[in-house]
Amino acid sequence: MKFFLSTSLVLLCTLGCAFASTQTPWSSGIIITHDHQLLKGEIRYDYAHDLVMFRETEEAALQTLTTHQVSSFRYYDPEENVMHYFKTYAYQPTAYVTIPSFFEIVVEGEVAYLRKHNPYPYYAPTESRRFAVKERDQVSPHILCYDYYVYLNNEIIRASRFNKEVLPLLEDQNIAIRHHIKENKLRTYDIRDQIQLIQYTNEQLGSHPHTNLSASIRPS
Repeated sequence: MKFFLSTSLVLLCTLGCAFASTQTPWSSGIIITHDHQLLKGEIRYDYAHDLVMFRETEEAALQTLTTHQVSSFRYYDPEENVMHYFKTYAYQPTAYVTIPSFFEIVVEGEVAYLRKHNPYPYYAPTESRRFAVKERDQVSPHILCYDYYVYLNNEIIRASRFNKEVLPLLEDQNIAIRHHIKENKLRTYDIRDQIQLIQYTNEQLGSHPHTNLSASIRPS
């Protein structure tokens, strides 16, 4: 069966991390707080500190909101024609610590595929001569700059542990996941193929994957 990528794959083609700043540009968006307030205006996300800055207009007072205040937020990127959507999840980085944290939604459904910007520096392809890196050998910023996760059974699992921890849970759903992998020659360690598997899982479970992303952008 031929499997087509859904619009969620545009996240692998947008928002690189070749910026010196750890803040996104001001963009139109909305914030939903934990007490169900709706804030509509301009948003700027500081991914290094997990903070969302909000103002109703360019001249209005600035508010800085934390994960303890925000349930979800989204903002529009006009340059890439993409809507970036974030939710607050309880994340357990160690066995003894659980903290609320913002995660960007790549695929939304009963099983979600998430990502989070990491702190590692990235140099744009225009700087490749500086490191004598050939273009064909460059690694996508969507690999270098983001950590990917699967949200399944109320647990956030690193996508790097897909084969060991995620795949067995997907097999328990009785959706012929191994047959789908073999038929479509999917590589379970590859981010794009993991996205396909999560989309397939949601479709089989009757939870159709949903994103607000542009269908015109595809991964390179």
